[in-house]
Amino acid sequence: MIASLMAPFGRPDAYLLRGMVFALSCALAVAAGLGLLSMPLPEPPQHYRFTAVMAELQPGEWRSTTLPNLRLETAREPGDTFYRLAFEIPDKDAATPWAVFLPRFMIDAAVLVNGVEIADSRNGPGAGKPDRNIPLLGVIPKPLLRDGANELTVAVMATAPVAEYLESIYIGPEEALRPAYDRRLTLFGLLPVVLLSWQVIVGALLLTIWCSRPHEIAYGLLAFAMLFGVGRVTLLTLETPLHLALAGAALALEMGLAVLFALAFLDIRLRWWHGLVFLPSVLVLLIGFYGNPSMILAAYMLFGPPGVGLYLLLLAGLFGWSAIVKARGASFLLAIVVAAVSTGWAHDVAILAGYFVDHRYFVGRLFYPAMLIAIGTLLSLRFVQALNKIDSFAAQMVVKITETEDKLRRSFAREELQARNQALALERGRLMRDLHDGLGGQLVRIVALSERGSSERGSSDDNPIGEAARAALKDLRLVIDAMEDVGGDLLLALGSWRERTAIQLRAHHIELDWQVRTTGGLPPFEDLRPWHVIQIVRLMDEAITNAVKHSGAGRISVILRTAPDASAGDGPVGDGRSDSTVHIVIRDDGRGFLPKEHGNETGHGLANMQRRADLCQARLTIDSGPDGTSVALDLPRRFPPMPEAQAFASPPPVSAIRP
Repeated sequence: MIASLMAPFGRPDAYLLRGMVFALSCALAVAAGLGLLSMPLPEPPQHYRFTAVMAELQPGEWRSTTLPNLRLETAREPGDTFYRLAFEIPDKDAATPWAVFLPRFMIDAAVLVNGVEIADSRNGPGAGKPDRNIPLLGVIPKPLLRDGANELTVAVMATAPVAEYLESIYIGPEEALRPAYDRRLTLFGLLPVVLLSWQVIVGALLLTIWCSRPHEIAYGLLAFAMLFGVGRVTLLTLETPLHLALAGAALALEMGLAVLFALAFLDIRLRWWHGLVFLPSVLVLLIGFYGNPSMILAAYMLFGPPGVGLYLLLLAGLFGWSAIVKARGASFLLAIVVAAVSTGWAHDVAILAGYFVDHRYFVGRLFYPAMLIAIGTLLSLRFVQALNKIDSFAAQMVVKITETEDKLRRSFAREELQARNQALALERGRLMRDLHDGLGGQLVRIVALSERGSSERGSSDDNPIGEAARAALKDLRLVIDAMEDVGGDLLLALGSWRERTAIQLRAHHIELDWQVRTTGGLPPFEDLRPWHVIQIVRLMDEAITNAVKHSGAGRISVILRTAPDASAGDGPVGDGRSDSTVHIVIRDDGRGFLPKEHGNETGHGLANMQRRADLCQARLTIDSGPDGTSVALDLPRRFPPMPEAQAFASPPPVSAIRP
């Protein structure tokens, strides 16, 4: 009787042998998954670890708590938990940057030192996503640290059904904490991204195959499951009950597509009632839109991650039946992969249930891509024959591509040559105009002074020709320095100007006070070109020359700072962000001056300074009084393009001068 029942599936002994091999292979896959779960994670030195903290478990109620701390009640009642401790930095480590490292928390966390926030996970890629296991490292700015005891506050935020959790707190030198943080970030940040990218590539490949062969429905179903899973992992969070419902519905829909793929892959004809695998997804979605938070949570806990186990069991049964009864090697491989993925699923469900207090790391995102490896292997085997058929076609395409590349290369070479010639012509014209305006005028003066000195007999001891020659040399250096492309870094362009100006002022016994009032340097300017640099530098040179010749100052201050907009004036110092504008202020402590009537020459080159500011679309403001003169230049966020020609014949009025 047994023999008659087993006859359709082959010899009974072979059937039993396949079953034993299948069971042993699945057991080994589960053991391998458990072995991976038991591997230790990177940790900083333990003497920087803090486990004894004060926790605000209820509003206004602080209790002594030992980490790791798990608050299961927050899975039902949303709220934040605050942890507080005091720490001191030894004198021997005072010069070393210190940091705070949180290896694991759920779902989000913020770190404050002496009441000032230094890190917040909600600003990172793992915001609202507990399955990413992203750690948090916050570097403590030195100005925040106090002598003696410092206060550290950690706020942990969670949303049902994930409970609030904080594993431990590390406080120590950044160089001691960062290696563990970087390794964890590679494991839980970079590796999932690589696997997710692999999933996108395989899904796109399957979708391409299905589009070319629509009758191969298995490829289309698996492609949609993979691409839909990428969107679920990337976009959905657990911030609100509706987000929770969407995440549960998306997870059930993804697994339903995987089940239909298994049926099509095993050549089982799809029936209308197979669409019932999407019923959990529809129910969770409807409850999410029309139910209350309690109903949404119950639906998620029934059809979300716990319900995935039923789908995995169904997949394992289908692939196992095909491997044992039909003796299909591909089904055998996929069944083992499902067993390994089930290990990660069981671990994650146990975490949601409140187990593994010391090791609450979701691993489903790392186990699931194992299925991609198996599918990629099967696809490679299936495409070997297809690749052999297109070898001849590929050889022809190589010849055509080579010919096209040669044509494109010749075309690109011609265009590049034209662009280079045009750029050289523009640069040559700019250089000639600058040399004519600056060095040419100085050379004319040298010739005039030389002729006057040869015609006069009793000359003074000074040497005006030498002085004019030095001025010409200075102007030439200015032009050469301004021609260098600084990549939008204005502070780098002003470095050489600072050195020249300091030397010039020392010769006149004037002190140069250089101040950069912004952290992180000046913001970069994408449109800054050498032509703009020379306008700014010449304007600043004119301001310094006026101060040296006319103010009688003993100290000149050059202040660089940033502000949110051009109308900030003398407001607070900016933070150096790329959306800030730059203000340059040149201030002396001299006697000031009173500008003459509008339209007359003041002797300070103010009209020329205004022209250069207008060419850069900058705002120039000159404020002079008994306490000195201040020249303020407000640079735009975006510099205008270089004009084709510079016309200095009709200077604009100096409307920004305030006496």
